[in-house]
Amino acid sequence: MRSHSNPKSKAEAEAEGVHDHDQPLSSCHVDQPAATLNRVHTLLHLGATLLLLRARASSLRSCGGRPLAIFASSLLLLSADAVLAFLWALGQAFRWRPVTRAVYPDRLSKAAVTLPAVDVFVVTADPEKEPAVKVMNTVMSAMALDYPSDRLTVYLSDDGGSPVTLFAAKEAYRFARAWVPFCRRYKIATRWPEKYFSGDEGGGDGEFRKERKKLEIMYEDFKESVKKAKDKAIANGDFAKTARNRPPRIEVIKDEQEEEQDDQIPSLVYVAREKRKNYPHHFKAGALNVLLRVSSTISNSPYVLVLDCDMSANDALSLRQAMCFHLDPRLSPSLAFVQFPQKFHNISRNDIYCAELRSIFKILWKGCDGLRGPILSGTGFYIRRDALYGAKPTHTSTKEEFKSMEISELKQRFGTSNEFTASLREKSKSELSKRSGASHTVPQEAMRLASCAYESDTQWGEQVGFLYGSLVEDYFTGFHLHCRGWTSAYCDPPLRPAFLGNAPTNFHDTLVQHKRWMTGLLEVGVSKYCPLIFGMRISSWRSTLQSMCYAWLAFDALYAFPLLVYGIVPQLCFSKGVAVFPAASSSQFPIFAIVYASAMLQHLAEVIVSRRTLATWWNEQRFWMLIAVTSYLFACVDVFAKLIGARAIDFDVTNKAVDESQIKMFDDGVFDFRGASVILLPATTLSLLNAGALVRGGWRMVAESKFDELFGQLFLMCFVFAISYPLLEGIFVRRDAGRVPTRITMWSIALSAALLYLLG
Repeated sequence: MRSHSNPKSKAEAEAEGVHDHDQPLSSCHVDQPAATLNRVHTLLHLGATLLLLRARASSLRSCGGRPLAIFASSLLLLSADAVLAFLWALGQAFRWRPVTRAVYPDRLSKAAVTLPAVDVFVVTADPEKEPAVKVMNTVMSAMALDYPSDRLTVYLSDDGGSPVTLFAAKEAYRFARAWVPFCRRYKIATRWPEKYFSGDEGGGDGEFRKERKKLEIMYEDFKESVKKAKDKAIANGDFAKTARNRPPRIEVIKDEQEEEQDDQIPSLVYVAREKRKNYPHHFKAGALNVLLRVSSTISNSPYVLVLDCDMSANDALSLRQAMCFHLDPRLSPSLAFVQFPQKFHNISRNDIYCAELRSIFKILWKGCDGLRGPILSGTGFYIRRDALYGAKPTHTSTKEEFKSMEISELKQRFGTSNEFTASLREKSKSELSKRSGASHTVPQEAMRLASCAYESDTQWGEQVGFLYGSLVEDYFTGFHLHCRGWTSAYCDPPLRPAFLGNAPTNFHDTLVQHKRWMTGLLEVGVSKYCPLIFGMRISSWRSTLQSMCYAWLAFDALYAFPLLVYGIVPQLCFSKGVAVFPAASSSQFPIFAIVYASAMLQHLAEVIVSRRTLATWWNEQRFWMLIAVTSYLFACVDVFAKLIGARAIDFDVTNKAVDESQIKMFDDGVFDFRGASVILLPATTLSLLNAGALVRGGWRMVAESKFDELFGQLFLMCFVFAISYPLLEGIFVRRDAGRVPTRITMWSIALSAALLYLLG
């Protein structure tokens, strides 16, 4: 008897991620309750915000005939509230359609798909701030990924051109010959040696323990040999020299004691591109583009994994997880990259510097994923090579796109290398080179592809590869990919982080890092590629919302203006007994209270949804206000200076080498201000100004019985006092090495006193 089951339609099956012939490699569902609540909150908050702006505008009109200072204060506060409302509105795009994805890597073998070759790019720039042993841990963790060795090639870009880094790479390869087979044989979960040997993965039988002990001794020998090489380089005066005038050096690493390269582990290629003083090097983006070209002559894998030198592969399955998206026929035609979150192994229990980046990777990127995909995030992403080359998304192979182009057109776009032009139309070379032994040598053409002059009169950095228009090459490149019609996917495995890195462990390095990010983002926002204009070319509601997400990031640095206003104007007015908020008994006071409380409660709700505590909410509130008047402020100054041609923007590398006292303060949740430069000065000045105005204005408020009139300002200033307490403690109370430097303290006292005397 025939079954009368009612099969799903094809559309319904695709909507659920079900194929006719096999199981899906990935799935995606909308977090509908969160989306609905976010949309309701957006509408309610928007209404309250419009009423607040109306009240501000009314108070401005009522300033006629009053002193100029009162009018200026009201105008500044209206402008600050308008900027806050603008940035808030852009930020709601992240919350419109959050989604959650799942992957099923165990189904790859059942799907009978051929795993494509992958090139891993690891980038390092400064041998002093990025210690070689840590860099090699990242390299070895990439070599140990759970993937066929003949389809995996690891490239190390050494922008410092350090002989210590090259020596360490050779020693790391020797160790990897034993380490990689050990990890695969015993299915080791943690595959970066430093973490593994300091952990508790020491169980198993006698043979396992014996082999583990042998490897631990080998690893200690590896570290000792690198240390000796470093000491020798320091003694010779060669270590800290980052050569700015050097030829390219490319070397396929192999064990000098073995005639043949080991086919049980992936190839390791060292690349130090050419640098000349009269050529721009374009920082990380320039290094990545050299790796793209050099790798095209060696392996030419269709997919690329990019890792920062301190971002070790923590889950050997991440490559297979990414391939669940790239090989999914529903996604792959237009999927440019798969982004994993940045997570860190050294986050302290009380994350005072908010190094976890919780909001970005738990809230914002999930929201982008529900639109047209997350934003490229610098490290931990698997990207299609042809998408970087400028190909357009299509349902057929993009190799056909390059095959249809004239040779002259390809050379005008990519440069004059015949070998590179041929690679645009070829399949991956990695498997062939492994079999033939060609991976022992570096093609001569690779040297020319790593030269400074090769990019002249080409589209590299403009339309091809990682783009040069911003310090944040990841954001800028991802934005262009999305504008070309490509999509992306976000993969955040719930059980084990795919990659783990090192977070900054002192306040100064944290401020420098955020300043670099904000400078690059704002550069894009004020350029011809402004997301609110350039990003609107794709006419769909998801594209519009995604452009708003890009715009929020591009203009994030503008938070410096409203927080600077709210850190100065209410304080100076309070010290003079002048109200800038409605009286507590006024009918307008609830409007202001609702808007500010609504924003804080939304933040608190997102913290709770992320399974974090009230302490996390407080730390993030404090940190946001502190970096807004430091990193964000200096980013705005830098971009403005560049626009008027006053100075160039520098690329600052954060220090990955820290001492034990810094780590202890970080773990104990104590702010470490050592090394603080002028970037900290605005925050310390505002904290002293707020404290001084609170004392002076509080006395006047009591003496003149203005508690009802000045209640709003009093509450704000008490809140700012609590926020800035670590700074005040670092100035007046602490006497340890991590206190606020004396020169910053003296300048802050002088500036805050001058403001109170002249304007308060």
